[in-house]
Amino acid sequence: MTASDLGDRGRQWLDRLFAGDTSIPAIIPVALAPADRTVAEHAAVARAAACRDLFVIHADPAAGERVIVDVARAVTDRVLVLSPNPGAADRVAERLLKCGVTVLRALADDENPTRPSPAVSKVTSVALGTGRAEQSRRDAVAEVAAAEAKIAAFASVSKALARLTEVNDSLTRLDADLAERKAARDRIEADLRAETDTPFALELAKLQADRDSATAKLASELQAASASHGEKDAALTQARNVLAEAARKPGFLSRLFSSKAKPGTADPVDLEKQVHTLETEVGALAEQVRELQAKLDASRATIAAERSALVANELTSRRAVSETAIAAIEDEHTRALAEVAALNKVITAAVPDDDYTIAQQRLTTAREKATQLTRSESQITARVVVGTPGSLGTDPVFAALTADPPFGVLVLDRAEELPEAEFPRLARLAERWVLVGHALLADAPRPPSNHNRSRGPRPGQAEGPFTVRLAKTLDREAWAIEGDRFVCRLAHLTPDQRRTVTREPLADRPEIELRFTTTEGDPQLAEIAFPNHVTVAAAKSLLFHELGEVLLRPCGDLCWTHGAETITATWSTDSGSDGVWIDLEAGVREKVVGAGPFAFTVAVSFDPAAGWDAERAAAWVAARLPAPSLSRFAALPRTPGSRPGA
Repeated sequence: MTASDLGDRGRQWLDRLFAGDTSIPAIIPVALAPADRTVAEHAAVARAAACRDLFVIHADPAAGERVIVDVARAVTDRVLVLSPNPGAADRVAERLLKCGVTVLRALADDENPTRPSPAVSKVTSVALGTGRAEQSRRDAVAEVAAAEAKIAAFASVSKALARLTEVNDSLTRLDADLAERKAARDRIEADLRAETDTPFALELAKLQADRDSATAKLASELQAASASHGEKDAALTQARNVLAEAARKPGFLSRLFSSKAKPGTADPVDLEKQVHTLETEVGALAEQVRELQAKLDASRATIAAERSALVANELTSRRAVSETAIAAIEDEHTRALAEVAALNKVITAAVPDDDYTIAQQRLTTAREKATQLTRSESQITARVVVGTPGSLGTDPVFAALTADPPFGVLVLDRAEELPEAEFPRLARLAERWVLVGHALLADAPRPPSNHNRSRGPRPGQAEGPFTVRLAKTLDREAWAIEGDRFVCRLAHLTPDQRRTVTREPLADRPEIELRFTTTEGDPQLAEIAFPNHVTVAAAKSLLFHELGEVLLRPCGDLCWTHGAETITATWSTDSGSDGVWIDLEAGVREKVVGAGPFAFTVAVSFDPAAGWDAERAAAWVAARLPAPSLSRFAALPRTPGSRPGA
């Protein structure tokens, strides 16, 4: 893809979004290294770093600079950070340097290369041009020595490391065995019913054959009785017809009561007797048919019951064998995990705060880097370039770039100052984009910008900051502030759906508004709007107790702890002390940190005394975890003391 293509892609993104096309893939957040960040910042950075297209973060300048540094650290691509504020660019570069990230501070013509802080002044293109190769070689030698020293520290635990490798290999095998066993267990009934030549299938076939001979005899008798009944019934019908015909002839009554019948005529008495006799025989045959049919039905039901019992017993037996095998593997898996934990404890005690595999990777990387530097005097390229829009055409770092596009990620600071017409031009510089800006209102004054080339809003579009309109289009967050309302969104509404929303007060709580949309003719609850003074704890409690809704909003990696008094699902962003606990159903509590739309779930606890065990708790959490989010927007709470537009 050429840079021109990428510029077109940026423009196409805007055209699609503002035309109402929101068919975007979900984002799976990336794992972040531990750092001093809030839960809201963790959630924003983890999703922004994972997004493969466009992501918008609303943050005040102080929080914005923190997340820009965090995003640059979280991605592995080359990153370009552009800020219209040279001082902000210096602060971002300095923060990255303190984190050990290789940075180059690109300068515009009107920037003094000696003006930034001492640390930042050393990473400008001018400063790095003198003695760079020699310093790089010295740094590489030092890195190799440090990595070799770290590897040497692991010598005392080599035996534990070897055993750790064996146990990890065993865990991989056990995981595969367990998955195979569980899959086989789930297929037991289907496999059993599909068998044709196994001992059980032959036993089932023998049972069927033995019972078929008995039912065949009954079926034959029933067929014969049914045929006889049909014949007798036909004869009865004929006799009744003859009797009825005779009754219509003159003198029938005199013949019926006289002692002799006239020659050539049927005797009425004989006809009546014949009909009576046939009726008796037909009734007897009908009763015989009913008895034979009942016997045949009973025989077939007995066969079906015996067959079902045989299948059920076999299924029970096979499942018991399967569960025993699975339990044995799970026990072995648990023991292996315990051994891994013990081995890691030994290794960590010998070599604190490090990992052997990572140390090996660092040594390999350092040696490769040193070897490369001895073969070439080529310039080392920083992974992150920080500059202003004015530096794009003046700093030599951009002229030296050969990749197309030159960067994997473009991060735009103070994006509230970015005109819409400028975005496609900047989009050519990277494959994906993160816009970080202050959440100005549509009618708020715009700060002056040194790169404002906007030709005004598109025809038919409302005036307002570009990032605000982008955020409104990309926002799929479950909680939001709308004027004086704190809104819980159960479904994303398109503009057309929002225009037809119906609103009703909640029974007994008229200050709470329920918003419904119509889906295939049926009303669907889409949003619940609370007064903005309602806390997230109160809102979540009401959602569960009044509407049965549990809206977990976890952030970070999930970890389980099992104690005698509680079973707890904890996410890695839980600091331990802060937070509010919310009672949900019996024995279940949710811990939430943050306020309003910045609140996140960091733990859920289960009380064994209320009947909860590990398996049931895990199933409860799994059933209520939200699906990966489509949202490409995150908002951060205001940093204390910050001012809009600062």
